[in-house]
Amino acid sequence: MKKRKLVFAIYCMLVVVLSIGWYPETEKPVVRLDEMIIPIRKKAEQIMSLTENGRFCYQGIRESEEQERMSGTQEDEMARREVKTIIRYRIPINKSSRRILERIVEAEAGDQNVKGRQMVANVIINRIKSKHFPDTVKGVVFAHRQFSPISNGSYYRVSVSSLTKKAVEKALKEKDNTKGALYFMYRAGSDAGNIRWFDRDLTRLYEYGCHEFFK
Repeated sequence: MKKRKLVFAIYCMLVVVLSIGWYPETEKPVVRLDEMIIPIRKKAEQIMSLTENGRFCYQGIRESEEQERMSGTQEDEMARREVKTIIRYRIPINKSSRRILERIVEAEAGDQNVKGRQMVANVIINRIKSKHFPDTVKGVVFAHRQFSPISNGSYYRVSVSSLTKKAVEKALKEKDNTKGALYFMYRAGSDAGNIRWFDRDLTRLYEYGCHEFFK
């Protein structure tokens, strides 16, 4: 409002100066006050009308336009942050895929510590990134005869714990901590045929907790 009053005052001063004009000392201009005041009054009424109707402009930008611009900037910032949140994960993942990942990790490694659970999650993520496996969480987890909890039904009975959710979050955010493992095995709980295949056809990387990891 102060800016509006200042603009109005400057305008009035300019009108007065232009109305009086600049004359040589030899001339004696005659200025009638009514002729000078009437145009000023009309222009002042126009300016006040624009102000009251909310149409007063600053450097060609309406107040409403300025508010819209600020709102648009805020929306752009929110969109930028949302994109950043998505990019931080190692694989594209939605809520449904995340629930599948959490459930299979709980079924396979629910008795392990956070690192052990994270490593199982990383094996699944490594498969998704590999050209030799499906490129989605669901595709990897439900591939034929790949994970015993799917076959024996324990996948559907587990209750996902907070530790498993934490482990999955770490696996999605952090670097792979399995040296690129694509398989893991619980030797004591595997049948002889699977054990022979793991030992014969895969490269054993190391053992952590109750699982051995292979590539």
